[in-house]
Amino acid sequence: MKAKHIILIGFALLLAHPFALQAQIPRTLSYQGILTDPSGNVKPDGPYNFTFRLYDVSVGGTALWTETETNTVKDGLFSTTLGDQTAFPASLIFDQPYWLGIEVEGEELSPRITLNSSPYSLRAARADTALIVISPEEAPYGSVIKAHYLKVINQNGAAAYFVSEGGSSDALRVTNMGYSNAAQFDQGQSDNGNPAVLVKNFGAGEALYLETYEGTNNDPVIYATTSGGGYAGYFVGDVYTTGSYQPSDARFKKNISPINNALSTVQSLRGVKFEWDREKYPDNNFRSGNQYGLIAQEVEEILPELVRDDQDGYKAVDYQKVTAVLVEAIKEQQKEIEALKAAVAALQDQPDVALQE
Repeated sequence: MKAKHIILIGFALLLAHPFALQAQIPRTLSYQGILTDPSGNVKPDGPYNFTFRLYDVSVGGTALWTETETNTVKDGLFSTTLGDQTAFPASLIFDQPYWLGIEVEGEELSPRITLNSSPYSLRAARADTALIVISPEEAPYGSVIKAHYLKVINQNGAAAYFVSEGGSSDALRVTNMGYSNAAQFDQGQSDNGNPAVLVKNFGAGEALYLETYEGTNNDPVIYATTSGGGYAGYFVGDVYTTGSYQPSDARFKKNISPINNALSTVQSLRGVKFEWDREKYPDNNFRSGNQYGLIAQEVEEILPELVRDDQDGYKAVDYQKVTAVLVEAIKEQQKEIEALKAAVAALQDQPDVALQE
């Protein structure tokens, strides 16, 4: 090479996944570069003949794809779209590293440019209105830079990343072999109540199945937290669990005091049998048949700390905290029972005359 060389200033972006939507979205690579002489001076403005080739080896080998075109160079800069004139063959599935060979005015430039997995992005048919950002930063473990293989951001109200599977395979599988999150979903500031993640299943299996393999006893499969006033989790329908714990360590607590008059508090509560109004509230997926519980408005008058409103103003009761009141109520009742038993025993020890008197 004597007169020219290429400096890569941009990147190649695969606009369509080779396995899906090939009929709707063309498979192309956007490419930019600067054409200079060996001293680093940009080449004169004007048209230049380019030939682009893709290889699966860095040196030698046979070109998997070739395209020849004329590009205009302005201030040394040129840009083109590879694959728009000569389509990539179906055998070129972009699932491995490739090397781009560039020939300018009949002269092969060296070395070839590596195209690995980092410039490739997946774009679904519904991503036209979404902003997709691919962030393939490579950072060592412990670095202040966060590494993402695929980062998708939506700023226009549509689905930022839409995955659909009509067959028997997984629509989306996320695996993490390291120490960070396998998947992280952040909901920005929004007043429409839309969730950061929505999982629907129209079949007979699980809508969401999570499993951990090598975690310790304290590693959660799901970790949900909220920094606002909303729920960390909201489920429409029954929740089944084989065990449940709530934090209760004394080190977390302050201003600890006993629950007074627990028995009278419990006597003021009203347990009821009822049926959910499924016809009026079909979206709540209420269970049919007789139910047992408390009335939130009545509980709020007696134990307001155990009642809260949801985003639509409907009230909910923290039934688990009612347990503490019940425990103290039983203890108060037991004291009364013990006092009555002691009084009866004392009377039984008296002579019959005294009992008659």
